[in-house]
Amino acid sequence: MPRYTFECGTCGDYEIWKRSNEDLAKDRCPDCGSETRRVFQVFRTSYLDSKVSKRIEQGMTPKVVKKENLQKSNIRQKEKNPRPWMV
Repeated sequence: MPRYTFECGTCGDYEIWKRSNEDLAKDRCPDCGSETRRVFQVFRTSYLDSKVSKRIEQGMTPKVVKKENLQKSNIRQKEKNPRPWMV
């Protein structure tokens, strides 16, 4: 069950565990009972390996590669006689 952060207008921010099938946009403040709204926070990459966090921060930026630098296909080429018994 993930933990979500909500903001109350009078009490401030609080975190609560909620199931993903519950209403995630709104909640009730546990202190005053008023309606609150969800606060979206950035994914914490400070605890990850530097290579992984760099990859996440780059997002889906495509890598530009020249045709000459593409890897060769790993698909086997058709053999001339794939089954020697069928000559």
